[in-house]
Amino acid sequence: MRRLLIVLILLPVALSAQSRARNVILFVADAGGISTLAAASLHGYGAPRRLFIQRMPHIGLSATTTASQIVSDSAAGMTAIVTGERTHNGVVAQSAGAVRGKIDGEPLKTILEYAEERGLSTGIITNDSPAGATPAALYAKANNRSLTAVIFQQLFAPRFGDGVDVVIAGGRGTVAKALAEAGLELESLGRDSGRPVLGSLSEIPAGATRALTLHESGDFDLDSAIDLAVGMLSRNRRGYFLMVEWDAHTDSIRRGLDRMVALDRAIERRAKLAGRETLLVFTADHSFDIQLRGGLLGQPLLEGLEKAEEENPKGPIRIPAVRMDSGHTGEEVLVAARGPGAERVRGYMANTDIFRVMMAAYGWPLPKSTPARGKTPP
Repeated sequence: MRRLLIVLILLPVALSAQSRARNVILFVADAGGISTLAAASLHGYGAPRRLFIQRMPHIGLSATTTASQIVSDSAAGMTAIVTGERTHNGVVAQSAGAVRGKIDGEPLKTILEYAEERGLSTGIITNDSPAGATPAALYAKANNRSLTAVIFQQLFAPRFGDGVDVVIAGGRGTVAKALAEAGLELESLGRDSGRPVLGSLSEIPAGATRALTLHESGDFDLDSAIDLAVGMLSRNRRGYFLMVEWDAHTDSIRRGLDRMVALDRAIERRAKLAGRETLLVFTADHSFDIQLRGGLLGQPLLEGLEKAEEENPKGPIRIPAVRMDSGHTGEEVLVAARGPGAERVRGYMANTDIFRVMMAAYGWPLPKSTPARGKTPP
């Protein structure tokens, strides 16, 4: 009887420990809204609901509104996801007190910075520039997402811990040009900071735990990038946080849908490899104006696309099955999760709730507010 009582007392503690994540991987499809997912499934597999993320065990819908606008951009959308606070379009991880390009808001502390503060390893993978709005929201503070040189330099001046350990990104030329306009040089900045800027995945040394890799193109191999990043980050016994962003904008319809299918396959592969201690979360920062307006099952979804694009390369696009007007939209986006803490993803959510899901999965208390009070970069 006494043994049974002890077991009953300890059971909630054991269950609580099991539900905590040692690692979190956040997958973000930039502009990958519900209509994009539906089209990607039909485009990639010829049938609905074939994407892995559409079949993950815990799903919900997330609103994407900003502090002031119905339709979000990546800066405001990602800020909400990774800080739990809404801001305005164009503002990177600063509070709603910011005025884009004019006034700074309160700096907001991100899930990556909480991880750094607690000694976890952290990583960012993106086929955008690392100074693009979505990845930048994890490590930088700026009242204007267009300040590429200012944002990129913050990679070398972290407020918490030793900064992002692994960066695998595109946009090398974009970053180099912005730095040059500011009187700086990419390779020199990396060398002087003790973080050489590599040019490809093959240049990452075996056994490395930190790497900063900027490709000229964003078309590097996603699976290889994730494998390398997880391999490096996993060497930290405390755990890691990794964000993987893949552009799914469908202003170029075929490219956007192909990228969405590729990201989904990478998520499915990582889900098979991830252990019980890893929470996987998928979402989008905002949606995009692509709609299924017709077509027949068994026929190619994008029939007639090339001719339509020749006639109207900047859109709008009208083909039998698909309509595309080039712009962001304001409807809810999918949130899907599996792993410890995934059960918190359900129903209609706010984009700020995703931050709370990740914090709770780690077992970290929520702050009353999320200002970033660490070191102020130069």
